[in-house]
Amino acid sequence: MPSPIFVLGAPRSGTTLLRVMLAGHPQLFSPPEMVIAPFATMAERRKKLDERFWEKGGLRRTIMELRGCAVDEAKALEASLEPRTVPEVYAWLIEALGERILVDKCPHLSADPAAMDRLTRWFPDARYVWILRHPGSVTRSIENMPMAEVMLQGYAPDARDIWYFANKNVQNFLAGIPEGQKSMVRYEDMVTAPKATMERLCREIGLPYHEALENPYEGDRMREGPSGARAVGDPNMAGRGKIDPELASKWLEGFDPASVSPETHGLARELGYDLGALEAPPIATVSAAMTALWDTARRLEANMRMPADVDNLEGRRFLLRMISASVDLFVEEGDPDHPRFHHAEGPTRKMFADNPDADYWRAPIRLGEGRTYRLRGSVAPGTTYVGVLLYRKGGQVGAHRHDTTFLNANGTFDLTISTDPAASVVGEGDEIAVMVRQYFTNRWRQTPIELKIELVGGAAPSALEPRALARSLDRARRNLEVVFKRTLETWKMASAALLNRFISMEGAALFPTPDNTYLACWYRFGADQVMFVRGRIPRARYWSFCLYNAWMESLDYRQHRIALNHADVRVNPDGTYELCLAHRDPGHRNWVDTSGHLAGYALIRVLLAEEEVELPTIEVIYEREWAARKSGALMLGEEA
Repeated sequence: MPSPIFVLGAPRSGTTLLRVMLAGHPQLFSPPEMVIAPFATMAERRKKLDERFWEKGGLRRTIMELRGCAVDEAKALEASLEPRTVPEVYAWLIEALGERILVDKCPHLSADPAAMDRLTRWFPDARYVWILRHPGSVTRSIENMPMAEVMLQGYAPDARDIWYFANKNVQNFLAGIPEGQKSMVRYEDMVTAPKATMERLCREIGLPYHEALENPYEGDRMREGPSGARAVGDPNMAGRGKIDPELASKWLEGFDPASVSPETHGLARELGYDLGALEAPPIATVSAAMTALWDTARRLEANMRMPADVDNLEGRRFLLRMISASVDLFVEEGDPDHPRFHHAEGPTRKMFADNPDADYWRAPIRLGEGRTYRLRGSVAPGTTYVGVLLYRKGGQVGAHRHDTTFLNANGTFDLTISTDPAASVVGEGDEIAVMVRQYFTNRWRQTPIELKIELVGGAAPSALEPRALARSLDRARRNLEVVFKRTLETWKMASAALLNRFISMEGAALFPTPDNTYLACWYRFGADQVMFVRGRIPRARYWSFCLYNAWMESLDYRQHRIALNHADVRVNPDGTYELCLAHRDPGHRNWVDTSGHLAGYALIRVLLAEEEVELPTIEVIYEREWAARKSGALMLGEEA
């Protein structure tokens, strides 16, 4: 009796198509995957296939074809084979076939070198057909295969490694097989030149060519089956009516040759596939941009060496926040054709000395080329302040306006933003964002503004496109670097030059509003000390005092009173104020809680000042001295 032919190859290499093509030859019997070759006994097979029930159908469909029976009888006969060894079942099948040659297609063997070696003991004269397919096509096909992680258990866990390990196993196995007992078929040849490929294979097997080989969709060929005996194999075959030559390269679309290992590149070259000749797909630009972003984040974290442990800890939190903020800014909210306002800062996203009393609404824009944006909104009575500010490339501050210059009598506004001199807000042409700030003195009593922005004339909806996404990710990466560079430069300057003294600063590097005057200080005092800040609140729309960490993030204002505005501060009869910075409640009416930070920034904002802004003075004393002063003041009937 003739020895069987075993079809070997990695999954998704075209083993099903080859099996069905061979099923057209009258001298061959090529059933669906019976999944018996990987096992020594049928009992072992049953135990494994109870877990992988979808693989039971191939042997049942084979029995139905051989015996001309229904599925229930095939199941019963399959059950009767359980006491047998696998070689005994092969012998039973081969005997039932008579002169026809059994073709057993089993990709599982490529993941099991021991099972392949065992075949040589069972069938010393067996023939092996190794089907090869481009590693890119196999990888992409597996990546798009439904339930691949379940269906391909036993192979390499990563789809990018399956081609290498499967074909390396087959190559090693066939190295010990005589030349006259092995053949190689390329999937690409099989779909582009099926006749020539099958003619060559028939010559090597020693069979006459039959034209049915090149027409795999003629007849049933056990491609289908009833419930309980459905063939295992490529489910996509059911949707095709003929061999499609485009499948030779179709799955290469989107394959990134850089995504697979050097070992895969080497074996591919050895087997005739030059991965280096492939262009990287557009999606690779996204992967590269993401890698660059993560590399930048890792470098920033590795170089984070601040003097205080709390600064190093908060720096890592700041890094996470800025990664999120940068991605939001340029990926999620970075489309100037379809702008919308989003909160740029908040309790868990802070940068460049944020104001706890402010809402920062940001929207992307792109001026020039005759583009105009329409900005509309409504401001409730009693609102402290609303300002509109344009930002230019490189973080430059552009044109701005505040509420008294654009609000209608009913609190609404309707502005145009353009390079046209007649626009409400006139840009230079390189603007990338518009920021609307709203200041509160009491968030519980004041109403947030309503905002809407649109590109005049609109723009067609845009689909997600890999190169555009890569550019957005690159902008996010560069923004992350700029934020850290400016933040650390400011910290180095302030901690060295502004120790416990206030100066007036423009803050141009910190994306400020021109309506503000800023007084800044780097404070530092001991764990058993307190700091007094004394001065006068000038006539202005708004005044506030706030504490920040080394990363210019306001301290946790959700749990600590780290900021006071002009409505909060209790002033002296002469109009002066005294603030007390302390690490715990000192019993002072204007206590500002450092929340345990022994050093950091103190910042005073004065909005739309109507008179000269004086620099406050600072005094640092020990807690015990303050306790004595407070006791003396109380004895005199004064309020501490």
